[in-house]
Amino acid sequence: MKDGRRLGALVLSLCLFLGAVPAASALTVHGYQEGLAQAEEEGKWGFVGPDGGVVIPLQYDSVVSFSLGMAAVNLGGRLGVIRTDGKYLIQPEYDTLMPAGYGLYIAQKGNRWGVVSVLPYTGRDGKKTNEVYPLTYEKVELGVSGGLDALMLTAPDGARTITPLFRLPGILQGLGVGGSQFPLTRGRTPAFTDVKGRDWYALWVDLAYNTGIMSGTGNNAFEPGREVTVAEALQMAANMDSRYKGDTFHTTAHVTSPWYTEAVDYCLASGIISAGQFEGYERQITRRELARVFAATSLARSLPTRNDVVKVMGAVKDVSLREEGAQAIYGLYAKGILTGVDENLSFRPDELVTRAEAAALAARLARPEQRVDLF
Repeated sequence: MKDGRRLGALVLSLCLFLGAVPAASALTVHGYQEGLAQAEEEGKWGFVGPDGGVVIPLQYDSVVSFSLGMAAVNLGGRLGVIRTDGKYLIQPEYDTLMPAGYGLYIAQKGNRWGVVSVLPYTGRDGKKTNEVYPLTYEKVELGVSGGLDALMLTAPDGARTITPLFRLPGILQGLGVGGSQFPLTRGRTPAFTDVKGRDWYALWVDLAYNTGIMSGTGNNAFEPGREVTVAEALQMAANMDSRYKGDTFHTTAHVTSPWYTEAVDYCLASGIISAGQFEGYERQITRRELARVFAATSLARSLPTRNDVVKVMGAVKDVSLREEGAQAIYGLYAKGILTGVDENLSFRPDELVTRAEAAALAARLARPEQRVDLF
């Protein structure tokens, strides 16, 4: 097992530094994952979208495919991590980057090693940092200790620190790293027969599934185009809210009849919905209604504003300040959760919501690195 991890890390390192054999001049496109494919031309690498157009410039010496919204890249011999719009999550300044799960990478710079996060946090000195374990170690590697997968950190004096991987989400939460209640589990990606790597929603399905917010519908299917019911929306809201607050709902809910009873009761008790807000729970939910439900969760209410609300109100033309749910809709745009259905940021409040669209909203609520700056 340990030798297999070392081999995997070696292969990753070789892929990053060497890339594939470059074509003479034509653009070469490799397989799609999470809506993007590796592309190479004259020895420079980037990514193309479903239509084959370049969406992340061909500027890198090598890249790896996207997984859970992240891809390692090699720029001038220095390694970093980008998300699917090309924005850096980890700046390209490391000699080695090896994924450790939970949004963490084992990092080397010069002769020192540490562990860095794709999400920064405020350290004890009051400064922002992404170093979960500072780059002061002689070596950091993945291994097995006591039958458990673990991080093994060796200090310059030879002292060893062994941290089981399952403890990392709690460590991140203790440091105040955003999204710690919804950790990314390395390698836990679905293989739904109705979700392809070229689909725009493949990323969001991967993230919603990986974080445990959504699952398949049976027979190895996700049904991305099926409309979401009120009951399903309340189940997602109760799941996200309880996990954010550390409540046990998401781990102790029982099978009831109808199946959504406990989720409805939780949402009523938590103030996510009010009595009589919905005349029925098995009908389909509109985009306006879903925005109201998600915006009322403790998770959504805790998020900082990153897009100016006044600009949002001016930009989203198909929502009026006077109409029901407007504040919730504007708020989710302002917090980087909603991005609209087109380049004009249109919301289409009275249309129904597909499972693919719900996955996108839930994924951005859960994972801070996927939230969007609109202006």
